[in-house]
Amino acid sequence: MNLKKAFSEISNLFDILYNDREKILQLSRNIIRDCSISIKHIHRKEFRMLQDKNNTIKTNLQNLVKLVNKNPDIFSKYLKTPEQEFTELIVFHSIISKKEIPPPSEIKVNPINFALGLADVIGELRRYALDNIRNSQTQDLNYILESMDEIYTYLFSIDYPSGITQDLRRKVDVARNIIEKTRGDISLAIQMNDLKQCFENER
Repeated sequence: MNLKKAFSEISNLFDILYNDREKILQLSRNIIRDCSISIKHIHRKEFRMLQDKNNTIKTNLQNLVKLVNKNPDIFSKYLKTPEQEFTELIVFHSIISKKEIPPPSEIKVNPINFALGLADVIGELRRYALDNIRNSQTQDLNYILESMDEIYTYLFSIDYPSGITQDLRRKVDVARNIIEKTRGDISLAIQMNDLKQCFENER
């Protein structure tokens, strides 16, 4: 019995898989980091700084998908977090810019990962709303809340087993609590703003 040839083929495969995995992990880390930076730019309203960063993210994501597709049975799990983060960035920016939200096919991400990323947008919208409240900017608060409600409504309508939707149900439950807290904060902020304007008009 001679296993030398068989183990030579096995070793070659493992070498390829190992090298591809290292590249995948590096690309994944870069995408997640750059998405976080881009979201911070949106919160700070630094929109001019977004385009170059977003182009880099898209290129890295394309390269990541190519590597994953070489051995999808092994590597497909590594797409989950980067695609969620990319979805969160794109949808959050679309809402803040008051543009149409692109479907998963347009931004080329897995629909399940898109749904999971969409659920995370609600947390970013709360943060954006609170920033506006602190800066006494109340004009878009109702729009932000309506956007949160619409996302939640669509996600809540997805009624499939967790074996298919993964941890979507948990994220939707968290989103509901975030929305209710934000609703209270926005209502109070608008009431205080209206009261302030009444006092100023009476002067």
